Amino acid sequence: MTESTTIPNALDQLRLLGDDAETINSVLVVDDEQRLVGSLSLIRLVLARSNVLIGDIMDREFTSVTAETDQEECARVMQRYNLSLLPVVDREGLLTGVILAEDLVDVAEEEATEDMFRMASVGGERISGPLSNSLRSRLPWLMINLATAFLAAAMVSLFESTIERVIALAVFLPVVASQGGIGGTQTVTLVVRSMALGEVPRQLGLRLLVRELALGLVHGIALGVVVGLVAYLWKGNLTLGLILGLAMMGNMLVAGMFGAGVPLLLRQLRMDPAVSSAVFVTTFTDVIGFILFLGLAAIFVQHLV
Repeated sequence: MTESTTIPNALDQLRLLGDDAETINSVLVVDDEQRLVGSLSLIRLVLARSNVLIGDIMDREFTSVTAETDQEECARVMQRYNLSLLPVVDREGLLTGVILAEDLVDVAEEEATEDMFRMASVGGERISGPLSNSLRSRLPWLMINLATAFLAAAMVSLFESTIERVIALAVFLPVVASQGGIGGTQTVTLVVRSMALGEVPRQLGLRLLVRELALGLVHGIALGVVVGLVAYLWKGNLTLGLILGLAMMGNMLVAGMFGAGVPLLLRQLRMDPAVSSAVFVTTFTDVIGFILFLGLAAIFVQHLV
């Protein structure tokens, strides 16, 4: 509709749409040269007096995109401003098309699925696809993960003599590693997904890192108290409980720091945070968790035997 259209004429135009008008809750307004100049809600149109023009009651503040705008960004804009339709304009502001909310449902699902696959390092793979595609998608990352597992094993081997003196240390190694791994995975999943939704602009990166560090500290204290108490009641050694509790607290801090820091760093380096963040984070939490736990045990080994 143009801004010079009268209210009765505007209503007549809507009636001509028939059943299609049932899905309309707002209309776009253009000038005589078809440049987008505003929008008008259907309720405001229906309640307006018949002697006014569309241009008198329309909202001149509107959100639009160009044909070059990425479809994911269009979905984010519509979600952010709760829009049912999004106008598309060219460089001169001429209205060239309209994107409806239902048009982007499949886009949002596709983008979410793609992010999830890439987080698991199976991007581009489908369950019914060729076996060769699955091998090319998964095997390289499995090899990388194997290399990082050997790195963690090498860290443990540095403390073989300590473990030989206190066999109980081997019992608690998976506890430290698994809690740090799941904590880091939780953080990296949240951060990468928030990045995909445009909820983490670059200027908020440091604030996000501080938040996850604080959260990791709280989690570490809570979990450290629990595992320390369990270790003391199980093995009857207070020093072992304290060491395990401190290692747990330190590893949860590491999980928070790297869970948020690795995706932020990859984005800063213009690399895709969804591709390899989880592999790096679990490596850091495993290696540093083992070093913290076994290193403290080596220092206080006299109190453990």
